[in-house]
Amino acid sequence: MRILLAEDSAASRFLLQRAVEELGHECVVAEDGLQAWDRYKEAGPEVVISDWIMPGLDGDELCRRIRADEDGPYTYFVMLTSLEDKEHILRGMRAGVDDYLTKPLDRNDLNARLIAATRVTALHRQIVEQQRELQSEVAMAAGIQMGLLPKEPPAVAGTDLAGICLPAANVGGDYYDLILDEQGRLVILVADVAGHSIGSALLMAMARSVLRREVAQGHSPAAVLGATNEAMFGDLVNAGLFITMFCALYDPAEGRLTYANAGHNPPVLARTAGETLELDGDGAAIGFLEHVDFEELNVDIGPGDALLLYTDGVVEAMGADEEPFGEERLAETVSAMAPAGAQATIDAIVSALNDFTGGAHQRDDITMVSLRRPA
Repeated sequence: MRILLAEDSAASRFLLQRAVEELGHECVVAEDGLQAWDRYKEAGPEVVISDWIMPGLDGDELCRRIRADEDGPYTYFVMLTSLEDKEHILRGMRAGVDDYLTKPLDRNDLNARLIAATRVTALHRQIVEQQRELQSEVAMAAGIQMGLLPKEPPAVAGTDLAGICLPAANVGGDYYDLILDEQGRLVILVADVAGHSIGSALLMAMARSVLRREVAQGHSPAAVLGATNEAMFGDLVNAGLFITMFCALYDPAEGRLTYANAGHNPPVLARTAGETLELDGDGAAIGFLEHVDFEELNVDIGPGDALLLYTDGVVEAMGADEEPFGEERLAETVSAMAPAGAQATIDAIVSALNDFTGGAHQRDDITMVSLRRPA
């Protein structure tokens, strides 16, 4: 192993270096704390053996700096000291010290510490490698999942359309789809699996297959949700999860939206006169009950009206005071941005969320589909 020795006493430094080299290790030496910090950044040692009290930088501050360096591999830190009281031991442990050696140096004690250091650093390297492999697999899964979403909205006569999915983690539990049927009508699907883990992403991929199969068979929104619930109920119960969904069929020729809701956040419909409506309907989330009768409803979308479908990550985004963004702010934004178009509405909501949360880390997946019937 490469070992950095930080000791301001020349005699102690010489004895320590000789003992370490006789045990078969490579040595890098420093005469004070500041020099030790520079040597640490240059040499990347696996172990640091440092005196407690040194000019420029004490041993505990050197340890703190090393622990704050997240780019390098784990460094095993041994404090060399004649101080044996519990107060100093606790202070060192808080700084990140792994072990202690007391003066005068005992070679057997030194060898024991270095054996422990070999095992600990090897374990950390193994963990880092496993994390890299896992991150690579998660990144691949994220790429596959994003590939399941529409690359761009389909062209629908007389309709302005946009969609977005922003996972909170690499993979998420949100999903949306935009499918044209043979009659030129648009099927809109928005769904949210509880959680945003890899398991949620797997179940969402399964749900996508079932939903697309049911849509391809020409079923109504309520029938699509009912068949999906029956097909996925057992798997969701076994996983201890559920999925909220909203399914709508939009006829651009008539401006008629037929929809059904499976426990999902009700979409916002902003009218040109300034009125906003929530499109809700009776129906439990997928996986709650084995058999569900979903209510199917209709609404007309007039010229200039705007519709926003979304997942709960939008309205549950938290501000600095832990206040949620909420449905009221969302409805106001949709109404205000409706004349600007579907994509501009989504962009404005994303910007409003960033401002509201102060740019804080996103807690939940955010998915939106915006539809506007031009005036």
